[in-house]
Amino acid sequence: MKKFLAIMAVALSLAACGGMIKNENGSQYLVQLDAEPIGCTFLYKIESEVSVYDSQDARRYLENRIVDQARNGNAYWITSQRTKPNEWVIFGPERSFILVANVYDCPHPNAVRTARGGGAATYTPEQVVTDCTYGNCQ
Repeated sequence: MKKFLAIMAVALSLAACGGMIKNENGSQYLVQLDAEPIGCTFLYKIESEVSVYDSQDARRYLENRIVDQARNGNAYWITSQRTKPNEWVIFGPERSFILVANVYDCPHPNAVRTARGGGAATYTPEQVVTDCTYGNCQ
């Protein structure tokens, strides 16, 4: 019975590892676009591969990689995303996330017009103000 409880404790602690990658060096100010932007300068394409539990961690890892580059960029568009299984994994993530993104320099990153939606301005979910009064986050 003690072994079963120990195994359950380990499993629960590993399940709590989601959300472990944090923003670094101002990566939280990058704007994620839902389509190719209009009026922005294309800078470069970047590919990142990371073994994590959550797709949000994979996106945050990509943002940190973009900020770490020696080139400026304030907006990105994920052009391809896929996963591949990690072989021979006992403890840890069962899959790797592979994200490919185009990085852009936009004059007004908070009001970027994209090719989707007839050129309407798009905003990322991170820019939406949430009401977290009394822990009731929406």
